[in-house]
Amino acid sequence: MKTLHHSTASNILRFAVLLASSLLLLANNSTAQSIDESTLAPPLETTVDISHAQLNVLIWESQNSNGETILALPGSGADVTRYKYIGPRLADAGYRFIGINQRGIMGSNGELENLDLHDYARDIVDVMNAFDQNKVHMVGWAMGNRTSRVVATNFPERVATVSLIAAGGLAPPLTEPGELSQLLGNKDLSTEEKVRLARRTMFSPASDEKLIREYVADLNYWNEARRSQSRANQATPRELWWAGGTGPMLIIQGLDDKTAPPENGMRMKKEYGERITLKNLPDAGHAMGLEKPAETASALISFLRSHPIE
Repeated sequence: MKTLHHSTASNILRFAVLLASSLLLLANNSTAQSIDESTLAPPLETTVDISHAQLNVLIWESQNSNGETILALPGSGADVTRYKYIGPRLADAGYRFIGINQRGIMGSNGELENLDLHDYARDIVDVMNAFDQNKVHMVGWAMGNRTSRVVATNFPERVATVSLIAAGGLAPPLTEPGELSQLLGNKDLSTEEKVRLARRTMFSPASDEKLIREYVADLNYWNEARRSQSRANQATPRELWWAGGTGPMLIIQGLDDKTAPPENGMRMKKEYGERITLKNLPDAGHAMGLEKPAETASALISFLRSHPIE
């Protein structure tokens, strides 16, 4: 795994694109629907040095590149493998899709104490600078949507659009208190208890049992990072990030999401009107990018094509 500095990031990415013609994307499992494998490379894993931290990233890119970059953040204490079905589809559509593992996750390091969401947002801008990107599209899943919104609020000139997947923050969860924390934080739970909690907090009742068991089997625990993000969220008043700037925003939400109920998106749409593009996915929960990858990616692609980077 390489470490990228500001001066080398673009050169390595160009090299990765040249390799794309000779590499195929291997399907992760039956959940992933067919895509054009002939133009795609597996994600490039690398480390970006932002001086005060080193952040592990996964990069999906293809020969179809349109020159636009997406920076994507996963949910609370999660790693970017959550985007394993989304990243390839966005790359196939022409975008460079960079999933960022935040501090303390999957090899990323950096101080975890006394942070707020503004600190995490500055990390993302430092990543933009490392890749020589003046302006990007931001995508945030669950907790990642809050940092994405802070980036767009604090650095509006650097963000073309914001896309939120499973965005909460206003309407209270419909789960029992502590359920999600147990699932994401207690690795000693039995498999059956993890499956039960995942069904309750992450997945639609319509989702296949096999998908849920695969999610549980692959679940990694980055507890220090999750606690740091939670403290940062508590230290940042909601009114400082809720609007997510003033630019175009896409909200994709599962109609069966109990952790971030669809009322959140509906209230955003009512408050901000035409600025918000709202996409409701039936039979999808908080893990819609795993449950409905094709539909989630299609909504993103349609929105991004309507709002190209200028």
